[in-house]
Amino acid sequence: METTPDNNTPSRAVLEQLLSGVTALEKALVESEQRAQKYAQEAETLRLAHDQQTQALEKVAETARRLQHDYEVLRIQKGGFGFKMLLLSGFAGFVTGFLMHWLFFRPTNEHAEAFARFRDANLFHYEVAISQGRIDEVEKALKADENKPENALIQSEIEFARKLVGAAARQ
Repeated sequence: METTPDNNTPSRAVLEQLLSGVTALEKALVESEQRAQKYAQEAETLRLAHDQQTQALEKVAETARRLQHDYEVLRIQKGGFGFKMLLLSGFAGFVTGFLMHWLFFRPTNEHAEAFARFRDANLFHYEVAISQGRIDEVEKALKADENKPENALIQSEIEFARKLVGAAARQ
């Protein structure tokens, strides 16, 4: 600092210099205060945004917990339904398979069916003829039945019956 020749009072240039420095400091102080207010407003805005996001996050978390709980309740309720449907579809499949097999793929014994038809058609007549002593007539009828195409499967049984009747006739 420059002093005047009497060393008491500063010179005018020094005062102007000090005044300009004080003015610059006041200006910097005002700018700092304005920036501080601006930053305080930004901080308040960010705090409010943070609070809103926190509330939204809590709502989302509550919704997720509620949905998880509802899902667990529904899963428990529907678990029995799924098992019942599994049993029902298995039983329905079994019954359908059994009916389809019985209708289309049942094993047939054509030999037994052919013999049953032959027996139903001829046995009564043969018994009556044998009881009346007409064994030769039965033997001829058996010989004729042996050559019929519908009796081809039971030809050996008819031949056996014919030989048995022939043996009975010789006695």
